[in-house]
Amino acid sequence: MYRSLTLAGLSATLALTACSGSGTSPKSTPTQNLSSNVLQLGVGTANIYGDTGAGVTGLNVAVTYRQGKGGLSPGDSGVAVSGPTLTIPNTFTAPAYATGDSSSATVYGGPAPSEEGTSQISFTSQTGSALSSFGTSGGAFGLGIEPFNFNNEGGVPYTYVPYQVPLFDPNFAGDLVNEGGSSFIAYGYPPAFPAAGSSSPAGGYSEGLDVFADTTPVTGTYSLSVSVPVKPTFTVTKTATIASAALLPPFVQQLPSLDANNDGGATFPITFPAGVTEAYVQIYDLGPTTGVSCNGSTAAAPTSYTIEVAASGTATLPPTLGPGGTPSICTVTLNTATNGGATNGDQFAVELVGFDYPWYEASYPNSNGNPAPAIVGANGQSDVTISSAITYEQVAGAKILKSFRAKQSLKRHISGHFKR
Repeated sequence: MYRSLTLAGLSATLALTACSGSGTSPKSTPTQNLSSNVLQLGVGTANIYGDTGAGVTGLNVAVTYRQGKGGLSPGDSGVAVSGPTLTIPNTFTAPAYATGDSSSATVYGGPAPSEEGTSQISFTSQTGSALSSFGTSGGAFGLGIEPFNFNNEGGVPYTYVPYQVPLFDPNFAGDLVNEGGSSFIAYGYPPAFPAAGSSSPAGGYSEGLDVFADTTPVTGTYSLSVSVPVKPTFTVTKTATIASAALLPPFVQQLPSLDANNDGGATFPITFPAGVTEAYVQIYDLGPTTGVSCNGSTAAAPTSYTIEVAASGTATLPPTLGPGGTPSICTVTLNTATNGGATNGDQFAVELVGFDYPWYEASYPNSNGNPAPAIVGANGQSDVTISSAITYEQVAGAKILKSFRAKQSLKRHISGHFKR
């Protein structure tokens, strides 16, 4: 799934950051190895669900922490275990989410109670249990801050599932209304990303997105410190600046079209908001509301796709990216043939993520071997604009799609079992 994970794990085993089996006595690490790692930080604004008319303003944090030219695997994650501390020029005021997960992390719902109202969110030491935003699982990796820290029991990541977008999202606490019901797990899929291989137990490539909802971006200096649990502790710090707190405009969806020849393909008209230089089209085939999908998709096990676009125009979903080369999205005609009687076409949810910086180029495998890919745009920031999720469906007897906003958070559909 992630070269940044698999080779980071190898590096940890060989030299970089491995801890002993007990987790209480980290092995010493040659200082020159860690010193050759490269930490990068970009910060910017986040316009979250601005197309709804009731959007959320947030903070976007772009991070890479990679092995440098002197590392065992240049361009891959610098370490397998680390602790990030993010300091902002104002305070974190999102409602505290007091209940941590199994790694003592609260980042899905808000800052830890001890962090609310302060300028810092941080981590929990590998031997600790106090609540913090990132807990013991969140670390800085080759692409983003993610819950991929190797744990002390078996030497594997706490999880292979990347963070949701956005973080600090009350939806995680069961609120299906206030945030628009559009949060998603930040995976990238074909055709933009390679199909997952045998090293991908969770499904896709991590997109490394760290977008914090309800965190107001202000002008000033932001700082990220990354601590590595070796003896003596190694810490590296990077700063970045927001010069303008103006949001990118909302990213508004236009009605997509299914291929008229019922081959399973689709096209998506895309108009970039001012300032956006590239975008992801995230697509989730949820299967039909009645009958069986021609490609096997269901709401519980969707088939997912990502299209990367570099300019306004038309994004194209190829026709046979479904499991085993089946149709990508099943139409009324395809599902009717599968079921032996009239059924609806597959429902599919679409969400747009626009960037003003080259995040796709910085992603894996596009940046394999690169210790320091560019992660800020021409304005020196890393700004994003994210649409709400809209679900589309072709109803039996109709040739056009109908649309409606998702009534549930997408992560309730896609955070469990994946076809990819």
